[in-house]
Amino acid sequence: MHPTLFLPFIHSYGVMLAVGFYAAWWLGARRAKAEGVHPDVMGNLVLLSILAGVVGARILWFALYRDPKDSWWVLIEVWKGGLVFYGGLIAGVAADYVYLRATRQDVWRIADAAAPAIALGQGFGRLGCFLNGCCFGGVCSTSFPLQVRFPAILNEDGAPVGSAPFLEHVRQYGLADNAGASLPVHPTQLYEAASLLMIAALIVVATPYKRRHGELFGLACVLNAASRLGVEFVRRDTEPVLLGLNPGQVGALAILGVGIGIILWRRLRGESAASSGA
Repeated sequence: MHPTLFLPFIHSYGVMLAVGFYAAWWLGARRAKAEGVHPDVMGNLVLLSILAGVVGARILWFALYRDPKDSWWVLIEVWKGGLVFYGGLIAGVAADYVYLRATRQDVWRIADAAAPAIALGQGFGRLGCFLNGCCFGGVCSTSFPLQVRFPAILNEDGAPVGSAPFLEHVRQYGLADNAGASLPVHPTQLYEAASLLMIAALIVVATPYKRRHGELFGLACVLNAASRLGVEFVRRDTEPVLLGLNPGQVGALAILGVGIGIILWRRLRGESAASSGA
């Protein structure tokens, strides 16, 4: 865990978020060019996604996870972590859709081009979560080969102030303040980062086999939701909000339904990829 890099004010989460957006732009621009779309369009989409996505992700985090004792100023402290992917996805997709419609672009063709880029960028974001110590997993056996321990962070008086897993285990499991590190936990951030990188690769490999524009975006939604549902079984940093489900599970189920709906709709009503020359 390294919340800051090199200098105290350079936060690892923000750095990985920036790397993720750049990686998404790089891959998206290459795929847009292959689809006959000008790469500048993808650059504009990435910029819009950054602005709208960060706002949406932060607002949803604020609504779901803010400590009631915190002031409203924490809403703008994005560099400290605390972004909910589904909030960013909804806001980013909405902004991008408005832009594409206003500029009369082929929405579904570009959505397919962007699908693996979104997964790639999100994967880097999850690496930032690991470095930041947020989005941690549940306690596991000390013999589990992938278990990790997050360090204690003490203030000048020797009182624990972080990391988040360490504080949670002090509060919930009675871990001693001077333990030095949390109990062993599942590295859920790395689980999801690995699955997202695999999703990006699968979408790229599946591209030549798509039958209708929009199918790949729908497939990316389904795979992303399945990945998130699996990870949430061992993630323990959130509380249930609906029918015993935590926010990640609720969001994943919604995205799963959207993804399946897109695939079925595009199969029935979508433009053929073969007839359009893609």
